[in-house]
Amino acid sequence: MTLHGILPAAVTPFLADRADPAAMQRNIAFWAEAGVHGVLVFGSTGEYVYLDDEERRTVLQAARQALPADRLLLVGCGAESTRAALRYLEEAAAAGADAALVVTPVYYTRGDVAAQRRHYQHLADHSPLPIMLYTVPAFTAYDLDLSLIQELAQHPRIVGMKESSGDLRRVAAELAGGGEGFALFAGSPHLIFPALALGASGSITAFANVIPELMIGVWQAVRAGDLARAAHLQTAISAFGQTLARYGIPGIKAVATVRGLVGGDVRSPLSPTPPEGVAACVAAWEKAMAAL
Repeated sequence: MTLHGILPAAVTPFLADRADPAAMQRNIAFWAEAGVHGVLVFGSTGEYVYLDDEERRTVLQAARQALPADRLLLVGCGAESTRAALRYLEEAAAAGADAALVVTPVYYTRGDVAAQRRHYQHLADHSPLPIMLYTVPAFTAYDLDLSLIQELAQHPRIVGMKESSGDLRRVAAELAGGGEGFALFAGSPHLIFPALALGASGSITAFANVIPELMIGVWQAVRAGDLARAAHLQTAISAFGQTLARYGIPGIKAVATVRGLVGGDVRSPLSPTPPEGVAACVAAWEKAMAAL
């Protein structure tokens, strides 16, 4: 299956502090109807660091059952140890995932390029799934060296990358270094249009949970060569992002609930969005949707 298009980095709905697989299925049905090309579960937006192993299994099984067979199922399989990440990869493959997203380990390996190389090479050598690199310096406080990305991209099992630095210069360099067939996805909602224009394969973002129509609109406009339309929609997405940036995952979940999705609770120590924050997020969402 081709790695391309617009995918939400799915929120994980919680009910009474337990992951809610049925709610995940309801959300996936909504996104599929909206026209997304697939779904990422257990990304940063999915609060994956808070999930226990049983929750991962039940949510992943529910996601695979709900997602149409012609849509991509990407699964976040990052872990601090190579051993744990490989176990997640094996579980994702057994559940029917199409590919895996593996975030950079951070606790001991920040700045240790040799350890980062060893981690990804071992996973790629033994993974039953194609692997996408994942850099998100807002949470990990570092980016992979461009030279290491170029090196890893030569491995036949490392097929792409989610790039969430928000730096368009890095996007351009990674596209050049990854080579033909390396599927780079924009992780910053502010760079969807420029990244696609440079040749990115798609976008995986939190915002696609609640404004998938705008994201798909940018994708379609770029492919059709309607750059004015793409720029118009990108401007609306970025304006929405200026408000959502203040509220993060709780804000996304609040808007999801207003949209008729199941945002669900956030898991402690995250805090729910206060009422005034919900109002601001919803107003920003309504304004963004008016751009369609």
